[in-house]
Amino acid sequence: MSQDRSLTNFSPARQPFLYLTAALLAGIITDQRIAPSPLFVTALAVLSIIAAINLLLWKKDVAVTVALLISFASAGALISRADRTGKTASRLASLYDSNIIRADDPVELTGALVAPPEPAPTAYYLNVSVDSIRVRDETVPATGRVRLMGSLSGEEARTEFDDLALDYGSRLRVLVRLERARSYSNPGSPDFDEFLERHGYDLKGVIKSPLLIEKIGDASYVSPLALLYRLRLRLMSLIDVRFNSRVSGTLKAMLTGNRYFLSGETVERLRAGSTFHTLVIAGLHIGIIAWALLGGRPVPHRRRFGRVILCLLVLWAYAVMVGLAPPVTRATLMITVGLIGPLLFRRSASINTVAMSAFIMLALKPALVADPGFQLSFAAVAGIVALALPMVRKLQEIGQWRPNSRTPHPPMCSRAVRYFAETLFWNQRAFDDEMKRAPIRYQLKKAGAARLLGRLRLQPVIRGAMLLMITSAAIQLSTLPLMALYFNRVSPVGVLLNVVAGLLTGVLMLSAVGAIAIGAVSGVLAGGLVHVVNGAHYVLVNAIVPFVDLPFATFRVAHYEGWHSIIYVLYFVPLATMAVLLDRWRPVDVMMPAARTTWTERTDRTEKTKRTGRRQVAPSRRSSVAPSLLCALAMAAVLIAVIKPSSNHQKGRLIVHFLDVGQGDSAFIVFPGGSTMLVDGGGEIRFKKVAPGHDPIDWTQADGSEADFTDQAFSIGEAVVSRFIWSLGRTRVDYVLATHAHADHMGGLVDVVRNLDVGQAVVGHAPTADAEFEQFRNAVERRNVPFSILNAGEHFDIDGVGIDVLWPPPAQDLPVTSGNDDSIVLRLVYGSISILLAGDIERNAEDSLVASGVNLKADVLKVPHHGSRTSSTEAFVDAVNPGYAVISVGERSRFGHPHVSVVERYKTRGVKLLQTGRDGMVTVETEGNSISIASFRK
Repeated sequence: MSQDRSLTNFSPARQPFLYLTAALLAGIITDQRIAPSPLFVTALAVLSIIAAINLLLWKKDVAVTVALLISFASAGALISRADRTGKTASRLASLYDSNIIRADDPVELTGALVAPPEPAPTAYYLNVSVDSIRVRDETVPATGRVRLMGSLSGEEARTEFDDLALDYGSRLRVLVRLERARSYSNPGSPDFDEFLERHGYDLKGVIKSPLLIEKIGDASYVSPLALLYRLRLRLMSLIDVRFNSRVSGTLKAMLTGNRYFLSGETVERLRAGSTFHTLVIAGLHIGIIAWALLGGRPVPHRRRFGRVILCLLVLWAYAVMVGLAPPVTRATLMITVGLIGPLLFRRSASINTVAMSAFIMLALKPALVADPGFQLSFAAVAGIVALALPMVRKLQEIGQWRPNSRTPHPPMCSRAVRYFAETLFWNQRAFDDEMKRAPIRYQLKKAGAARLLGRLRLQPVIRGAMLLMITSAAIQLSTLPLMALYFNRVSPVGVLLNVVAGLLTGVLMLSAVGAIAIGAVSGVLAGGLVHVVNGAHYVLVNAIVPFVDLPFATFRVAHYEGWHSIIYVLYFVPLATMAVLLDRWRPVDVMMPAARTTWTERTDRTEKTKRTGRRQVAPSRRSSVAPSLLCALAMAAVLIAVIKPSSNHQKGRLIVHFLDVGQGDSAFIVFPGGSTMLVDGGGEIRFKKVAPGHDPIDWTQADGSEADFTDQAFSIGEAVVSRFIWSLGRTRVDYVLATHAHADHMGGLVDVVRNLDVGQAVVGHAPTADAEFEQFRNAVERRNVPFSILNAGEHFDIDGVGIDVLWPPPAQDLPVTSGNDDSIVLRLVYGSISILLAGDIERNAEDSLVASGVNLKADVLKVPHHGSRTSSTEAFVDAVNPGYAVISVGERSRFGHPHVSVVERYKTRGVKLLQTGRDGMVTVETEGNSISIASFRK
């Protein structure tokens, strides 16, 4: 422990990179938020450097520090600007923005693979560095990278792809349509464009067939990268040989970084327990590998120079092999500094090491500041080094205290803290042995639990478990706002489960590698390790099960949008204050040589204690109570604000949000009194053929899913619909209504029912045998949500809004169907304003509605069936006679929606037409007399 109280762990002299990184980060954020003039920033940087040099001559240390920090902040802003605006005219992103590349035009690109094809269950991914493109019969030089995905849905396609024998460095020519990543224009929806850009890709595309790929050459030489990539693919194939599909999917994620083979159940359960990070290669995984390479020693002896160098070479080779994701880079950098420091006879300071790693990564790639993986990784490790490690050191000081010339006074802390610390760290056996040899013997009253655990030899186990719990709690506390912001989840049970998950991850990784290595020699021994892996995997996945039904063990939370999200930054203010107070807390007073002359002052306090019967505390100790209490109160207040955002609904207004869910439907209704209804939840269509009478597939207007392949890690219901509802500060939906049982309407509702508190589930027809409907019904039953059926002719009121059910009529025959013409049609009336939600009804249902004479008049119409040519008949449009019409459709629908003739039909009648794919989310708002309509993109 330091003898100089003024030189704390947060002192610039000890942790210089903490302040340099903070300055660099401030400059990067300033550039990204307000984009100051580069001339101004450059001038500021030059002036601050000149000022620092002059002040250094005058020995003005504080002023020099301030000037240097300003210069580093200026450098951060300049680096960020160069990264943002440094795209040349030949970059693919620039060509797309200048309309040279259009999403509707096929492009023939020529380039080289920067990695071998990445396998997926029914697909493959190609990362191509582009040399040139040919578009509209013109060849254009191009630079940049693209991410291409192709389907392998049949044996023929798989054979054709295998025959190409693509590898790292292979040169190829591909015919494909390029576009930006599909982003959904709603509050709360993820921006996939930014995601691709942060990972170094300009555009993406879908390859319809391996026949559109032409291999034109191989790499001219075998590079170390090629060997590493082949080793990774070989490891994946060996994992498939040794383990069943569910376990192999988890091991591929843990060991190789490929998460495409993860089972949905594994992902969902680990997310619920806040242990999904065990599937993402990060500090835990790199640490396990380093520990194994160093022979189970956290820090090697200085003489083992060769082992350290070998360990670092293997770690960096592994980091490159799995892709150098931000968490991997951060962990490898930190371990590198931590191992090299002792070799140079320097102990690396943990906080400084973390800050140095962040500094290097941000200087090389400023855009990482917005990367959730980067933020979560550094927040977690900052929680460990700023909260967990200092707390453990303080408890160790308290628990191991014994009187001597340096620490003559007992620890200044509560009895509970002292008892806890002694239980963990007091070694009664060692103390008794010392007293037997000591010339002066004495007794100390220590915690009885420490004596008992010592006799039972259980103290090391209990100590290890509690230290892991403290570390897990620090990680949970430091990452909580980011988990709430990005994943809308808070899992207090994660404090316990992360301890178990961390240990099981080590068992899984080491046992799996052992099984693969030993398998070549002894199948019996390998089989034993396989059983160990299977058992550890089962416990890891099912650890959350006993806690699922416990209140507040794990729950979903809303999040803030816009400027309100500043609350997540403010959260770290009291947390950082807590770290500083913990750093300055001195439970065991170490007497400095100079301080020993003040023994009379200590004696006076002791005598006064005897006279008054009240213990006298030094002023510095007493004054620390108030800041700690204020910090705790501030932390509690911000924590509540993060977990329970308030809804800002305006009473007395009916609001309908038509969400952009791509090729699908979803409308969120907020009634004047605050009640809510979700009509459909979007979803992914997984079929390949079009039913008779429907529009044929038009590949010239294909969206990003044209190969009928959907990444299982993405869900419309989770990432788009639920995120939008959470962005409103809501965690409850009073009514969830499925118009009919098609995937692009009902699929997303399954996640909504799982994620939010639902008051009632409503359908029109309950089909006899339908996979989508059964998934929805099972989710409803698991959450004990009341279930009801609506039929034409019913009427009800919600918060003063009249709702008429116009369609469908009750099911008459078996089997019961729930197709397009069985969709629920609702007419909402509030004051003099009416809104018609027409589901996916087509010509037959429209004709029946018009013939029935029911009132179809509406000011706003949700256009039936995405604007298909089989719907929106002239008679129906005339009967509704809307002023506004909203088409819920993807920006480039694979079905050619909306049909040109339908669009023209509305326009000729003077209807103002909006499309969710083109305009983003459309919001209709009324107080009962007038209408206001706004779209997300405008």
